[in-house]
Amino acid sequence: MAKRKYYKMGEEAGKAAGSWIIDGNTTAETAQRIIDGYDANDCTVMDLQPSPLSGEWAGESISELFGKQPTDSQLDDYENGYSEGFWAEVIRSAKAVQS
Repeated sequence: MAKRKYYKMGEEAGKAAGSWIIDGNTTAETAQRIIDGYDANDCTVMDLQPSPLSGEWAGESISELFGKQPTDSQLDDYENGYSEGFWAEVIRSAKAVQS
């Protein structure tokens, strides 16, 4: 099944946000804790993911972000894509630190 437009938009935004979590100062130990916490669904680790539509970006309304008022289904797609993209990037980066 092809990914829908809003899912892809969310996935891109999630990957970008995920790239902020691991950097050149992240130790292999911290990277492993993130991987283990993600695998265990540990709330401390899972809380690293920002909510993409929570108003964390003050001044941007949903219509400003998307250019129109999306449907609930489109917003769900965006949030799901964001989460997938975010965690794919965080885990990829964490594994890179370990190698």
